[in-house]
Amino acid sequence: MADTYTGPKYSETEIGNIKSEPIPFVQKVEIEEQKGDAKVFRKYGILSLIFSIVYTFCLYKNHAGITYPIFMFVTLTLLHILRKKDGLSLFTTKNGNKAIGIFHVAALMLLSIHKCMSTSWALLFLDGIAIFLLFFSLVLYLYVDTTGWDIAAWVGGIMVSIFLPFAHLLTPFFDMVQWFKGRGGDISKEKKQVISAVVIGIICAIPMLVIVISLLSSADLVFNRMLEKIVESIHLPDNFEDIVGITCTLLLAFLGAYLIPFVFDKGEIKIKARGEGKANPIIAITFTTIIGLVYLVFCLIQVMFLFTGTLDLPSGYTYAEYAHEGFYQLLTVCLINVVMVSVCTREFKKSKALNWVLFVIGACTYIMIASSVTRMIMYIQVYNLTFLRLFVLWFLAVLCIWLAFLMVTVLNRSFPVFKACMITITVAYIGFVFANPDYQIAKYDLAVVKNHTYQESYAKIDEYDSVTYYILNNLSTDAAPALVDDEHLLHKFGTYIDSRDRYSKKNREGIRKYNFSYARAQKLFKND
Repeated sequence: MADTYTGPKYSETEIGNIKSEPIPFVQKVEIEEQKGDAKVFRKYGILSLIFSIVYTFCLYKNHAGITYPIFMFVTLTLLHILRKKDGLSLFTTKNGNKAIGIFHVAALMLLSIHKCMSTSWALLFLDGIAIFLLFFSLVLYLYVDTTGWDIAAWVGGIMVSIFLPFAHLLTPFFDMVQWFKGRGGDISKEKKQVISAVVIGIICAIPMLVIVISLLSSADLVFNRMLEKIVESIHLPDNFEDIVGITCTLLLAFLGAYLIPFVFDKGEIKIKARGEGKANPIIAITFTTIIGLVYLVFCLIQVMFLFTGTLDLPSGYTYAEYAHEGFYQLLTVCLINVVMVSVCTREFKKSKALNWVLFVIGACTYIMIASSVTRMIMYIQVYNLTFLRLFVLWFLAVLCIWLAFLMVTVLNRSFPVFKACMITITVAYIGFVFANPDYQIAKYDLAVVKNHTYQESYAKIDEYDSVTYYILNNLSTDAAPALVDDEHLLHKFGTYIDSRDRYSKKNREGIRKYNFSYARAQKLFKND
């Protein structure tokens, strides 16, 4: 049975009147999309401006001065103020762990202090990389839940953190406009359209001007000479390059300080923790078993040739040549093995058979590392010590610890391998740089030359004829204290140091660029 209509009933006349009534006009209101947020600018603007000024003052053309630890202290203080605005702490991570936050802050300060204690370009470069990665690691810990992240997730998180702010490059300017409006500085719509049109016109005119002027100057000699006279009449100030450099540094530092916390605060850094691997473990077992068999044969040869010396080398080979020839290839294989173990534990399902094969590969890798160390020590005994050789020995020691953590991951895939590796490598690196490598190298090489019966001129290092010339041409002022017992060599070292462009007085003048290693060396040079 159909439902009966119980609503109001209209006559035909009333229905006709309703149809004839005009439909009311609804005015369409155009809503202009608002770009920018004044509140965001108030939160980040002043702090970013302070950071840009401090960064430029401390680090502009000065990455090895006493102002570096001052810059880092101010940076961490500003980050603390920013966190405090949100009711958070500089030391407490997103997961509530204070220890890891304190570790990052302490490591950043120690590495920043070392920046003004060394003039070694290699150490300063490595310090810069370490500080850069540690800072982004700290920010990730503070703003993102990193539970369950493996090494690949951390690498992805750091990469996203570096490049994502570029997608918001204009955001600070939009925010500043809205903040300006809120302070009574609103600009009418007509004026904004005029300004935008002028800016667009200038941008379009620049490439056209370049093309047109180049064509006209080549078409008419008089016009070309007139342009040359105009260019010659323009006299830029002597410090024009610094004016441009300081301006660009201020702008880039401001954008970095504004956008990095802005992106993190918005929660745009989203890296999912990977669960258990899903791939068939038989695939991994097959290819790792084949590779493992090759490794076993290779390791047997290492034991027979290097560790026991029971077999003779091929004719024409010395042990030093044999040691040096395959060192870097062997180091590359060790790194491949570390990556292979990481991929297998990440991508494939758990399997006892796979675990056993990975442990065999791990054991073979340790033998390869021992072979690499033995080769390098044999080579150093003949051709002395250099920075690269010392750094490689340090790296191999770190690689042993890294591989040990990966072996733990094979058994327990929830083990925080990145955190363990990051802490270990950071502590090991801080110990390495504060041990003053250049000083240790000079001390070792000079002691070797002194204890040998042959003349120093025969103690070659790479392409250099003697240890002396290697020290003079390669080592930094960090090595000066190792030369105090040889006044002639110390004086010669001081002369060589003064002749190097990066040690020129213009790069070391003023309290801003004060460096403890350089000052100590200059004092020794004057007293020799």
